[in-house]
Amino acid sequence: MARRKTRAAGPSDESLRITRTIVYYEACLDSEVPHAMARELWAHDMNFSFAAGEHVSMDTARLLEERARRDASPQ
Repeated sequence: MARRKTRAAGPSDESLRITRTIVYYEACLDSEVPHAMARELWAHDMNFSFAAGEHVSMDTARLLEERARRDASPQ
């Protein structure tokens, strides 16, 4: 019997990685993001969720990740 491929409940890892990169660029271009924060975000591995750090607050990381997941979700 042939197995049917079922659609995953959420976005793929690849689409999340791409969307995180886009969200990073938009955040840095659309607002006055300090250079240190932009560098820390860029150094982040886009294969993983945004995380708080020395220059990135927990709220900022959470908002960026929520936006990336929302934008990557199939519509």
